[in-house]
Amino acid sequence: MAEIKIDKKQAHKIALTIFADIERYVKEHEQEFAEFCEEENHKERSTYDKK
Repeated sequence: MAEIKIDKKQAHKIALTIFADIERYVKEHEQEFAEFCEEENHKERSTYDKK
């Protein structure tokens, strides 16, 4: 496999791009994630209440 060499400036640019993509994804799916967390917390509470 060939080695890829990048300098610090390129690495910084790549990292910023990745973080921007993650931030955009989170914003687009924020409501879904909130609903998922709420469901999981409810399941967890229900399981705990049964004990």
